[in-house]
Amino acid sequence: MNYKFPITNRFQARTVTESSFEISPTDSRIYVSLDRVRGREYIERIKYNLNIDKHQVQELTGSFEKIVLSGHKGCGKSIELKRLQNYVDDSIRYFSVFIDIEKEFPVADFMPEDLLVILISSLLIKTGEESINFDSVDLNDILYKWLSAETVKKELEEACLIDLSRDAAFLKFAKNKSAFKSAFLPGSKIAETIREINRKNPFLLIDKFNAALYELRFQLRELGRGKDIMFIIDGSPKIPIANYKRLFCENSYLIKGIDANIVFSVPVNACFDIKGAPSADFFKIFKLPVVPVTPKTVSLLAQVVDNRIDADSFLEKDALDYCIEKSGGCVGQLMQIVNRALVISLGQKITKETAVKSADELGREILELLDAEHLKLLAERKFDIMNAEKFDLFTYLAVIEVDGKRKINPLIEDMGI
Repeated sequence: MNYKFPITNRFQARTVTESSFEISPTDSRIYVSLDRVRGREYIERIKYNLNIDKHQVQELTGSFEKIVLSGHKGCGKSIELKRLQNYVDDSIRYFSVFIDIEKEFPVADFMPEDLLVILISSLLIKTGEESINFDSVDLNDILYKWLSAETVKKELEEACLIDLSRDAAFLKFAKNKSAFKSAFLPGSKIAETIREINRKNPFLLIDKFNAALYELRFQLRELGRGKDIMFIIDGSPKIPIANYKRLFCENSYLIKGIDANIVFSVPVNACFDIKGAPSADFFKIFKLPVVPVTPKTVSLLAQVVDNRIDADSFLEKDALDYCIEKSGGCVGQLMQIVNRALVISLGQKITKETAVKSADELGREILELLDAEHLKLLAERKFDIMNAEKFDLFTYLAVIEVDGKRKINPLIEDMGI
């Protein structure tokens, strides 16, 4: 739908403040850069690790960098990764493949063995979209190993109506996004068969993928389409935390062995597991800061709301101020408070009373997720000695970190904890 921002329609206002509403960092009507208050240290360090200076790749990285961008749910990781993609995907920088896991894959069932499948499928789609004639014997060998299983053949032919010739079948399958996603739904025989093949032959398959990347890298340079290859993978809070741990800690070799620079986003509690795993010490970890709520930042956070919906039409001034205060500087939470207030008011102008009710409802929903030990930790304010099992306080946003200090989420701090 083509929206006219800022929104004045009370039904559209609800839609554009929902957490699922996507914005582009190139859309100046709605995107608000928080660099002025959040700083750019994290992104400049990422660029440095990718050997980017003066807006160019100055030389190839000595090793293939594996970079993790972490941060609280709703702090803006996805939009900042899109912003990074828009910058690095350039002929004088990288041929960069952006992967939105939640869009491309049934995330609740994501397994470490799926990473190679997602990388190959996304790479084939990107080269196809850019009319790059990429044909690799090694890549075809991988596809053949996956497709040669009778279970996969039968399922693809019946469900996807694909003619299974050796060279073209998976290419057709991978470029059919709906078919690809359906094939990896929970209980899928295709998914389980390919995962089993990947478990049995991880190093062989990775070596072949690396050989294919080497061929493509040479081809891209000849075409002037980038100095090197990289992937940017936007994770999802819907991926079970145990699966993040399996991929980044227990099976980190599946990432380390890939000859390409990769940037991942992960939830903040998964980041604690990665930091504590000796097998994952090769990751370069950066944190996207939450914006501190101060007199200097309030106007910018207000602009985040006002760019989406007409604040004069939908929010009384003290109501907007209250929403910002309770957001804790987390943009996602700010929009969540405004959205709930719109639902409560049925799209009418939000008063402070309505904003208070919205924050109260959302706060109680957080408390419902916590157990007795969580509540004890919150009451004692012992955030710095939380054991690994209780890092899910960050997942639930019961605790947030601002300027390096952990504190109770403003949504629940006045609820008797």
